[in-house]
Amino acid sequence: MSNRGVTDAIERLATMTSRADGTAYLSPWPLRDLRDLATELGLRGVGGLRKADLVERLVEHTIGYRLTSTALRRR
Repeated sequence: MSNRGVTDAIERLATMTSRADGTAYLSPWPLRDLRDLATELGLRGVGGLRKADLVERLVEHTIGYRLTSTALRRR
């Protein structure tokens, strides 16, 4: 995947408001592209993950982290 493709993906994930949207967006991606995205995001230890597990980690790292942070700030 090109650097522009990775940048576009990161920007798109940043606008999503649910984990389900992120999962639906990333699930069709080839495993190689998912690994490129994970590398760009600084995720470590994802080389041996199955595709579904990698998608889950990516979604949690991007959308899930943001949703959790927002919920904590509202307390």
